[in-house]
Amino acid sequence: MLHIWVRATLDWDDEDAFRAHVKTSFRPKVAVWNATFTMPYHLFRHEVREIARLNLSRVENAVCCSWEEIPDGGLVLPVDDDDWFAPDVAAVMEAHYDARAIGYRWTSSFLEVPINLGHRADLFRRRLFPWMPSKWFCATNNYAVVKRDGADLLARSHMGASHYFTGEAAGQVKKIDQRLSLMNRTLASQTTMGHRRPNVTRSQLVSKLERYQRLYREADLRGLDWSRPYVAMMAELTSRVHVREIAEGR
Repeated sequence: MLHIWVRATLDWDDEDAFRAHVKTSFRPKVAVWNATFTMPYHLFRHEVREIARLNLSRVENAVCCSWEEIPDGGLVLPVDDDDWFAPDVAAVMEAHYDARAIGYRWTSSFLEVPINLGHRADLFRRRLFPWMPSKWFCATNNYAVVKRDGADLLARSHMGASHYFTGEAAGQVKKIDQRLSLMNRTLASQTTMGHRRPNVTRSQLVSKLERYQRLYREADLRGLDWSRPYVAMMAELTSRVHVREIAEGR
């Protein structure tokens, strides 16, 4: 039995709860989103989470649970509330079981629009040279950890897991040459919204929306056929995001 652990998430469908817990630095970006699109930010994120929940519910021989519910020695799949796993990930993990391993890592897969020129160049490099290593050994949801002391830190941070698995724990991580997950970086993700920039503009969001609508319509899903129903749901969701008209005199 695999244990799927969803990292911290907000109560997206409750606007008051969302506003009470969203980071102060992120609130201006939410305001720009809501002034730009007819679908409020929190409701878009809610629908994205529901698509992910449907995906996780279809993972065979796995259960979603809190960290406290996972027994010591249990195998944990960490994931954000918008990303997906292949339905047979548990069977593949069982086939590659190694009692000496403290973690597992497989080929990462991404569904995303480039956020800048550097990111675009990296995506191009991945397509041309797929065998070259990624920036991070562990991405958002392409690894699993065995629950033990300190494993919660590895589950919370893919960057921390990357440093540990390639440093102190090198040789204790079982590598699986398959694509068992898909990171769905959406229009509403903090990275897309420019978490390192002071704000995002209306024109940037409108441009990103058009590119995301095209992405979900035309995504190359070779080797990821299991993800097609969820990509179709994301295409339908983004088709319902409409740009508000600018009021006269503004």
